[in-house]
Amino acid sequence: MPRIRKKTSKRGTTHHRERIKHKVSEHRKKAKKQARKDKAAGRVRKQSKKDPGIPNAFPYKDEILAEIQQQRLEVYEGGQGDIDMIGENDGHGFDGVTSLKRQPIPLPQAQKRKTVVDAENSESKIPATPVYRGPSTLREVLDKADVLVCVVDARDPEAGISEVVMKEAKEKGKDMIIVVNKADTIPRESLVEWLGHLRRTSTAIPFRVSSAFMLPYDSPAKGAKAVRPMDDALGSKALWSQLESFANRKECDELVVGVTGVTNSGKSAMINSLFGAELLPIYKPLSSAEAAKLPYTTTTAQEVVASIPGSESLKVRFIDTPGLEFSREEFSDNSERCAARARDILLRCRGRLDRLKDPISAVTHMISRAETQDLMLAYNLPAFAKGDTTAFLAGIARVNSLVKTASVLDHAGAARIVLRDWSSGKLVRYTVPAGLNGSSSPVEGDEEVLAGLRMRKELRKAKDVMLVKLAAGEMDKRDVSLDQEWEEEENEDSGDESERDEDESEDGEDDGEEEESGESDVDEEEAPELLPPAPSPPATKRKRTVSFATPEKRRRGRAR
Repeated sequence: MPRIRKKTSKRGTTHHRERIKHKVSEHRKKAKKQARKDKAAGRVRKQSKKDPGIPNAFPYKDEILAEIQQQRLEVYEGGQGDIDMIGENDGHGFDGVTSLKRQPIPLPQAQKRKTVVDAENSESKIPATPVYRGPSTLREVLDKADVLVCVVDARDPEAGISEVVMKEAKEKGKDMIIVVNKADTIPRESLVEWLGHLRRTSTAIPFRVSSAFMLPYDSPAKGAKAVRPMDDALGSKALWSQLESFANRKECDELVVGVTGVTNSGKSAMINSLFGAELLPIYKPLSSAEAAKLPYTTTTAQEVVASIPGSESLKVRFIDTPGLEFSREEFSDNSERCAARARDILLRCRGRLDRLKDPISAVTHMISRAETQDLMLAYNLPAFAKGDTTAFLAGIARVNSLVKTASVLDHAGAARIVLRDWSSGKLVRYTVPAGLNGSSSPVEGDEEVLAGLRMRKELRKAKDVMLVKLAAGEMDKRDVSLDQEWEEEENEDSGDESERDEDESEDGEDDGEEEESGESDVDEEEAPELLPPAPSPPATKRKRTVSFATPEKRRRGRAR
């Protein structure tokens, strides 16, 4: 019969007690045996002792805790302890890069520090001048300019040159200069080969903007504030010398220079470096909500005037223009359209590339141009066939433990890791001009930039560099909107929201707000009218009747 009464004693049995002792003894034996093996193999495990904190018997414990709390409060109020959190929709993408221009971007650990640019210590060689409003179209800039400066990215220079703009400038008889910006991001041999290739058709000058206008990737000493100068640009002397020669040849008091190029090629940063002051807004990955409200890139043409160093009588008027806007092409195949879109995204490298809706298409275009062996060495992956995107992303997913349910590898998450390395500059890429015959030697003015560059062998041996060679891109042959007027960003924000929604719906770019509003209207129409709840009946006590058997009934029951 089962026991009904609950056991009152918590005392265990002897068998249970001896079983626990045996387990503890076996565990200690295994730990000692493993420690002897580790010691013989040279693997010594040091057990870090846990901080016990401030003892309760310490007489000044309250004062110390109050001081620690005050320090934490000061750090929080100063903004040094703020960490950009990723939102709930971080896993979701978007159908473009420009739509996230107002959102904060979480920076790497080396970039979370607050960089202070001391304007007093960086004395400008050229005094700052006011900024004037420039022409409204690109055609007006080409008509007004005496010299056309095309700023390209040194990692893929020819892909940033527009054939239509260069042809238009040649027909108008304009002098042209190709400024190979971001020259410090590629090996020395690659820059020399590109300069020799570009100088066959026009003047090419290597350039590196000032440190104050570059995104810092180095981590300084803890607690130290980085002071980055504004007048340490490389290649500025050669550029000023070339502009001075053009001004002397034209025999004019003021030389008009039009600066063009694709988005995020460094046009405004180059002008700021020549002036030694931050006159024009430059593109920066936004690291805070306050910085997100500032202008993120050039939206209209702006003019600044300065005197050539050493020749105060000669003045140069720079016209900074927005990025080139190409006309939309009609593609017969969807794959061609995706490849063209991926090429533009990777070339401009603006915004949160890791939040694309389809990150695999962009990575596919990159893998089709990259050397397979370089990718294997960069990400420490096993061998895979050239152009095999699936095998490449599968290897990255295994290395980073990106596995979904049922052991399915997360290829999209692996693609976002590659795009994050691409946009942050961790993935160092370079190209070599196709069909280069013979070796090209640098000119006299190039030594200022080439002296600080590392060779290809040195970059491959470096541990913190992921060097990848890409196939060189071709010159852009698409039509450029020469007569389209540039509009200020403020007018777009302050305009009528209804008109803006109609325009966006016609373009088919951003219909999310209209769809949400339409769904809400349907919900409001179909929602039934809510009635107040019916009053509940008053609670009544249930009457219980208890009957007791009389002695006579009991006797009768026993008799039966």
